[in-house]
Amino acid sequence: MKIICVFIFCTFLLESCSSDAIKEKINKAGDIAGQATGEFAEGIAKGVAKAFDVKLEISAEIKSKGLDLGKCTISADSIGNENILVVYLIFNQDYKGPLIVKAYDSKLKEMGRVRLDVVGKKDESQFVEFRFDKRTQIDNNSKLTME
Repeated sequence: MKIICVFIFCTFLLESCSSDAIKEKINKAGDIAGQATGEFAEGIAKGVAKAFDVKLEISAEIKSKGLDLGKCTISADSIGNENILVVYLIFNQDYKGPLIVKAYDSKLKEMGRVRLDVVGKKDESQFVEFRFDKRTQIDNNSKLTME
């Protein structure tokens, strides 16, 4: 009877030790997988940001009126079309007037145009949204101009 009790006790002891070792290995594997997933997700985010780096050309006339561009991004509307251009405008002079942004496809065919009246004082800046028609899809190979 004592031998059976000792055997059962040793079995439980070994199982608990091996289960801790297994848990530790699972935790290590999970940690490594989590790090890899995090790095993968970060890489995807950087790739998407790089792929959709917005190239907006500003006309010499607009520059001469004291406007300059900061960061420009593309956002999606409520149905997922990437047709909203967000521009950080920098006012080096007082400005009041229209801005027209045109979007061109990869073959340089115009596919969208937005006119927006803008007001800004010297040494100020602001984000401005140019909302294109829902059928305008701005891709990474699209060309954008501001006049």
